[in-house]
Amino acid sequence: MDGLWHQIGISPSGAVGVVLATVLLYIAFSLVVRFSWRYFGASHSSFELALVTVLGAVVGRSMLGNAPTLLGGAIALTTLFALEGAIGLARRSSRYSRYADLGHVHGVIVMVGSEIDLPALHRLGITERDLWTSLRRHGIHNVSQVGAVVVEHDGRLSILRAGTPVNRSILVGVRGAADLPDDFYAD
Repeated sequence: MDGLWHQIGISPSGAVGVVLATVLLYIAFSLVVRFSWRYFGASHSSFELALVTVLGAVVGRSMLGNAPTLLGGAIALTTLFALEGAIGLARRSSRYSRYADLGHVHGVIVMVGSEIDLPALHRLGITERDLWTSLRRHGIHNVSQVGAVVVEHDGRLSILRAGTPVNRSILVGVRGAADLPDDFYAD
């Protein structure tokens, strides 16, 4: 029976170690993703997907310590769900939401009409090929159909069609929105 407990159980100090490692790695991984890969969602090359998979595996294995066990894994998962839940509650709380958007850019305009802001695309880690692919996926057959292209905070591209006026409130917090001509807006 001791052999079985060794495979599935965990000591109190091991449990504390798993919780501590999970919290620290969660914070570190979240910061890396938030600041280094902010616009990762714009393109998914096989290398990028493989890299994220490997990083996730390394982080997951590191959370479990030197002898992974069933209870250690359960503790790590419970800690991750608790962290996600706490952050979700904090984001939804009125106290946090008042300050959440201060200074935060919700997107970046990278194309207006047929004009592409190549430096902005490159800063965001998006290739011109990714832009053209996204335009095709959104049913754009000619650049004359493009009003503007916004790279959202999650890396996805939003296409605003030419000839369809936009409410200014939709572009609040989007970098470059103030430079759009007045006839672009409905109000």
